This record gives sequence, structure tokens and C-alpha cells, in this order.
Amino acid sequence: MSMFVAVMIRATNLFANSLIILLIVRMVLSWVYPNIRNMVVFWVWRLTEPFLDPVRRLLPVGGRFDWSPVVVLVLVSIGQALLVRFFYTLS
Repeated sequence: MSMFVAVMIRATNLFANSLIILLIVRMVLSWVYPNIRNMVVFWVWRLTEPFLDPVRRLLPVGGRFDWSPVVVLVLVSIGQALLVRFFYTLS
């Protein structure tokens, strides 16, 4: 395996796993009605909103449950698996 492929696989995994953790933290925080002035909450919201907003606009409005984090989690997991598999085929 070349160095480029190894770096790309690590970068893909790091990005995807970080985003998954942030999305899970955001889902848990949404259950406890966090104070947005808290810096941790602010940054979790700020880092995840660019991924959630486009999905939220595509999903139909219904009920009180926001499905966008679940959809983004699934899409990130699928994208991660496909990219890692693609990089392995390059080596």
C-alpha cells in the first residue's frame, strides 16, 4: 500500500468518525435542551449544522422528531465505507 493511500484512508476515517461523534453528541444534547451560549454546545451546533440543514430541507416535515441526524449518520457511514474501499483498490 502506498503512503498516499494510507494517508487518504486515515484522513477519511478521522473525518467520518469525528463527524459521527459530533452528530451523536448533538442528538444527546437535543434531548436536554442545552444552553447555546455554552461554547461546547455552540461549536457542536456550528460544526454539524452544515451537514444537517440540507438534509432537513429535503425531508418532509412531520412530527417532533428530527430525522436529519439519523440520515446524515447513515450517509456518512456509507460514504466512509465506499471511500475506504475505493482507496484500497488503488493500492
